Amino acid sequence: MAGKQRSVFIRFNMADEADSSLYLKLAEAAGSSASLTLYVKRVLEEHFRIKMEITGRQEFHEQMLSAVREEMQAQGMKLVGALLAGIGAVSASVKKGEAEPTITELPEVCEELPEELNGVLDFIS
Repeated sequence: MAGKQRSVFIRFNMADEADSSLYLKLAEAAGSSASLTLYVKRVLEEHFRIKMEITGRQEFHEQMLSAVREEMQAQGMKLVGALLAGIGAVSASVKKGEAEPTITELPEVCEELPEELNGVLDFIS
């Protein structure tokens, strides 16, 4: 039985403020019902359990971020493809228009303004 047991001894230097404070916190938290040794074991078990839970949550968080990034990239590529397809459709319709040249020229001299602009000039002056 003694071969299967291990022990850890902790000494607190009561002259050192940090050691003294830690010992007093442990003793106060353990209370009078439990031994200080059992309390320290429970605290250590809880510390390592929580540390493992945090590590698991961090791994899950990183996996979720990776999945979201991949999905965003895939959706972004679909959007780029749709935009390029739209640009290609617009370019194709412009090219058809270029095949039929239409010439629109401004008149050299204009004697009077179109009726739509007369009201605008009255408003400005």
